[in-house]
Amino acid sequence: MKITPALDPEHGSSLITRDGLLGIVIGVPRPPELIPIIPKYVICKESLWVRGASSFCRVLEMYGPRGISDTLAGIGFKEYLDGIYNSPMPYVRITDVVEIVKPREALARVIRKPSNEIHHELLDLLGVLVESGVELDNIGLTGSLAMGIENVEISDIDLVVYGLENTELAYNIFRKELRANPILLEELGGLQVKPGVNIGWRRALFKRYIVGWVGIPGVGEFCKPLRGYFSLNGPTGRQVDLIVEVEEAQSTALTYPPCVVSRDGIYIISFEYNIGALLYKGGIYRIRGLADRDLSVIYVATRELPGFIKVVD
Repeated sequence: MKITPALDPEHGSSLITRDGLLGIVIGVPRPPELIPIIPKYVICKESLWVRGASSFCRVLEMYGPRGISDTLAGIGFKEYLDGIYNSPMPYVRITDVVEIVKPREALARVIRKPSNEIHHELLDLLGVLVESGVELDNIGLTGSLAMGIENVEISDIDLVVYGLENTELAYNIFRKELRANPILLEELGGLQVKPGVNIGWRRALFKRYIVGWVGIPGVGEFCKPLRGYFSLNGPTGRQVDLIVEVEEAQSTALTYPPCVVSRDGIYIISFEYNIGALLYKGGIYRIRGLADRDLSVIYVATRELPGFIKVVD
């Protein structure tokens, strides 16, 4: 079955499968009939997250390579072995999906009919973003709010921002205008980072709610190695440990998956989004990860080898 545009979900789209799994789409190149997801909730008898007569229990406790692996193992998720990625992948078949909600569609629904406190604070947040130059048409909604299972006491507001220009604006707004928690993290689901990263560049407090965002490249803005599934040079089992120099302000560092190119022409791609700001700042890094067959791409934060990234200068 070929995926039609209406069923071709971008990163951050939410979906529900026939067996009651609610997942978030991962925005990486994929086979035509399969969708990579991060499982987040499963239908259960009683929960804090409810939509209509259905309750959803959260199964994802931690993001990052190890967090996703633990979740997949915990729910007995059957992965597909993908020869291009040289790895098992958390795919669902499009024929097994009963509902898909894209981020722009989810936000449009809330704007049309806000119904609770978190919705109204989301509208106030949109006003801040738009006043700072982010285009409303290029903002979407993901997470529990997107699927309408939010709990106003514990849910976060999770946004999707489209286009390189808008993601740079969001980056600056969060750093300068919102209240961020300045905690440095040196371990992100198995990926070691030194010095630690402050995720306040993409997660902050707005009024009473935690707000986060993820960037998505616009049409034609994907970094070169990520422009097509069948042209992808996926990670091999070859481990590398090398030093690279990266120029600052490569805006593709702020989109998922963060991607920058070194002065030597080697691309660095991370499946852990929170190091995007670190790569955006540029500098000299020591990186351990998996290389493609040509040593033209280094992948970090894979489940096979979370790896590390260290700022040398």
